[in-house]
Amino acid sequence: MLDTLLTWSQNPYAIALGIIFISYILEDAAIVGAALLSVEGSLPTHLGIMAVFIGIASGDIGLFYIGRYCHKFHWVQQRLSHSKVIKIQHKLQQNAFLNVFLIRFLPGLRGTGYLVCGALHIKPATFFLSVGLATFLWSILIYASVFALGDALWVESSLWRWGLAPMMIIVIISINKLINTYLLKEQPA
Repeated sequence: MLDTLLTWSQNPYAIALGIIFISYILEDAAIVGAALLSVEGSLPTHLGIMAVFIGIASGDIGLFYIGRYCHKFHWVQQRLSHSKVIKIQHKLQQNAFLNVFLIRFLPGLRGTGYLVCGALHIKPATFFLSVGLATFLWSILIYASVFALGDALWVESSLWRWGLAPMMIIVIISINKLINTYLLKEQPA
């Protein structure tokens, strides 16, 4: 059993599959882990980026379809027929591509935002294209940043390299919290 696990841990495709599954739980940890594994040489860069993209995009599409099929529940139907929800639906659909695109970059909105997109019937093609482009840009941006930092000469020859992973995850989560707290708080009417 241990030999099997060790063999899998040396297979870049098994690592990529693990990255895809990790991204369903915590996207930022998946990106940081994949980038650092690429720096170490355990995961080819193109495979790491592809695994991150597939994991994040498929998770977003899954949330979209969960929202899309939530209409089967009476409780959800009642809430979606409220006048405020209908008003939000019209605003969301007016510029759906940009709205869905921006959700990727606004902390705290990803999970609920994509569920709402599905529930409020954003066109699937618009959603897929927007999520695909936003996820591609997000994945490249974060992956390249972590890769560059992990590949820096002072980190490369240091035992601290793997300490970088939890630090980067904490930094990304902290930045998301700060943006959510200070930039996205409700303005008084």
